Amino acid sequence: MAKAVRGRPHKKAARKAPVPVKRKTAAAPLTSAAKLEMLIDNLTAKDLDELIKIATDRKNAEIAGASASFLDEVKSRAASLGISLADLVGLGGAKGSTTGAGPAAKYRNPATGETWSGRGRPAKWITELEAKGQKREKFAI
Repeated sequence: MAKAVRGRPHKKAARKAPVPVKRKTAAAPLTSAAKLEMLIDNLTAKDLDELIKIATDRKNAEIAGASASFLDEVKSRAASLGISLADLVGLGGAKGSTTGAGPAAKYRNPATGETWSGRGRPAKWITELEAKGQKREKFAI
């Protein structure tokens, strides 16, 4: 039998370097776009077409609601200030203002309703009537 060896120190296991603990980090919250992308990744072409139709309808409804709300707000603000909606958009009849292009008409042909501003070369109809002896002031508006 073999003698037990006494007094000899036991071999200690080599000490290993500590392994860093991998901590679970909280995942960054997904943005709306990322969530939508995850949802639509597995859709078929038919499903995507349906989704586009639904989204377009929803967008149009949202825009219609927002524009109606805005128009109501503008109308109420204009009414509280005593301004008509026509005045607000420039359709009101401020004297001397013109909404069309060019100067306001000063002369009107009673037969056809044609007008002339009194500027530049006279209109053909007024030169013809003046040639017949009629005065320009007769056609003033």
